[in-house]
Amino acid sequence: MRRRAMAACATTVLLGILVGCATTPPAQRALGYGYPGTCLPDQLSWPTDFLESLPGESTGTVVGLRLEYLDEKWVWRVRSVTGNDPTRGEEALLDVQTLEKRASQEVDLTDAERRVGAPSAWAAAQESGETYPSPLIIDMRRVVDDGAPAWQVTTCNTETNAQAEVIVR
Repeated sequence: MRRRAMAACATTVLLGILVGCATTPPAQRALGYGYPGTCLPDQLSWPTDFLESLPGESTGTVVGLRLEYLDEKWVWRVRSVTGNDPTRGEEALLDVQTLEKRASQEVDLTDAERRVGAPSAWAAAQESGETYPSPLIIDMRRVVDDGAPAWQVTTCNTETNAQAEVIVR
């Protein structure tokens, strides 16, 4: 009996640790918050280079992307539609260099994220004006613009850190 209780306790503690490691911290308060002086991480994978391959790998249809600096590390916060429930999705933190998933959690998708008919994230990134070495996409959000699904894309001038927004349909 005592062994079962200890095993149950150990299992509960282990699950608590695993669940704690598997969830993502909340998004930063403001776009660019906490960036260490620049919006250009070392050895960054540019969205126009990697977005096309993401839907076929660990994520579903990408509906959001944001560059964040968390715990002294750069990550892409990627929101995607997964599974059969169109109201639910996944939010994952991906390493900016390797695109390895560091953490993920299920999320409720916004109305804009659930809408069909917007261009793919990759197509929106191509239309955004992102080009090496500047500007760099730091945020992509699905929005509804004049009743139609679209993307609000924010780029950052990698020399001045000035941000600019564009709507892509």
